[in-house]
Amino acid sequence: MSAAITPRHLGAPVLVLGLGLGLVGGLAGWPLAAPRAAHADTPPTASGEPAPDESLLGTVEVNGSAGGLPPLPKMAVVPVYPVAVADTLVNVVVHRDMDLSGQFDVLPDDKAPPGPFTHSSALDLGAFRAEGAEYVLRVFAQPSAADSTKTELVGEAFVTPAGKAGSGAPEPKPAYRGVVLTATTEVRAASHRLADQLLGALTGRPGGFASDMVYAQKVGRWRRVYALDADGFDLHAVGPDNATAVSPAFGPGNQVFFALSRDYSSFHVVFGPDATAVPMTIPGSVLGLAFSPDHRRMALTVMSEGKASVWMGEDGKLSPMASPPFANHPVFGPLGKVAYVAGSPVQRVYVDGKAISPPGFMASAPVFCDTPQGLLLIYTVGVGPGADIIASDTSGGSVRRLTQHEGSNTYAACSPDGRLVSFFSTGKRGQGAGLFIMPIQRPWLAKKISGEVGDSLRWEALPPPK
Repeated sequence: MSAAITPRHLGAPVLVLGLGLGLVGGLAGWPLAAPRAAHADTPPTASGEPAPDESLLGTVEVNGSAGGLPPLPKMAVVPVYPVAVADTLVNVVVHRDMDLSGQFDVLPDDKAPPGPFTHSSALDLGAFRAEGAEYVLRVFAQPSAADSTKTELVGEAFVTPAGKAGSGAPEPKPAYRGVVLTATTEVRAASHRLADQLLGALTGRPGGFASDMVYAQKVGRWRRVYALDADGFDLHAVGPDNATAVSPAFGPGNQVFFALSRDYSSFHVVFGPDATAVPMTIPGSVLGLAFSPDHRRMALTVMSEGKASVWMGEDGKLSPMASPPFANHPVFGPLGKVAYVAGSPVQRVYVDGKAISPPGFMASAPVFCDTPQGLLLIYTVGVGPGADIIASDTSGGSVRRLTQHEGSNTYAACSPDGRLVSFFSTGKRGQGAGLFIMPIQRPWLAKKISGEVGDSLRWEALPPPK
């Protein structure tokens, strides 16, 4: 199959990859994410040049009043009396996902009316309304009647009445009831799927919490790849602990691919916990990789003879892309769009060959975000000694600042549902340094999910359960 590459290509040698399709199911056609050629902490101007006009980036709203956003609807999650561990787990996970989603103001458990509450007890929705709740969720686990090795996770969503219900009113029925069948050993992952279903029923757009994040981090003298759930749980290492790993990306077969150097040799593409090598002939060292959303197209950042370039293609055939000097960190978006970073001495973000980031600011690590309000490009710009996350449309217009003057905020990644951004921050005030999740429409609601600070963050939905 011939390559279908959107950007213009040079008449240069073709990079042929020995994909070894038997290694990973369906490796045909894939893309990756690139390295960081310009650190976000680097001052944005060369010595002696005037600093760029920071007013171009705008300011971060603190409560949304300037944007005319309505208050978030209040939600209560019924503190169901647990009869099994799965009851507790699904309740905790769904409660946290709703809180992180930025779609609701989730009330604490002590705001619930007097209980106890069981799987089937009648709910006094008026009492929940009196506490301010407009929506009430009841989630619980129960054994599957058809399979003793399975568990059913049940989610019920109720709308509280505006007025007081009269005596003798019928027991309220849920406006939505969803059931997720799961293996008893996979309750946490299935709880995220239930939360996504509930978000879809209540907002019209399913959530993105049934997903994983992956990033790289320096550990001692080496660098390792780490993965974790979207809510910050199950942090674990991927790959060897005695080598240098950079630029992880989710690829075919839902495997984690990354570039690896052993004993300070050139970086090569590998995948999975065993760092299985992907055979390829390449004129240099691979410092970054990216995959398209369907994992059919691939891009590499290749460093050769002191110069960085981007190679792109599909079905195992790649060729160098025409770009300004020092191109790096390619990323794929919807409708065949491609973004990358390039230029010298100040690097800017390019979309389909056009510079779109504000001039004068050192830019890095772009990511497309298909939000309910439209397609955005989110990336980091250097500001003074720190760095901030900003968003714009894919032409560079409607620039909007998402973070401001809280250390270095870098390596944004977009949630599968397009409503959240995760990023690393070194800020010491407030919640302190770590990995954060931020609602794009309400950045002041950012919450820390992990104390880890790394780079090259990626966020992708889990495959559907079998």
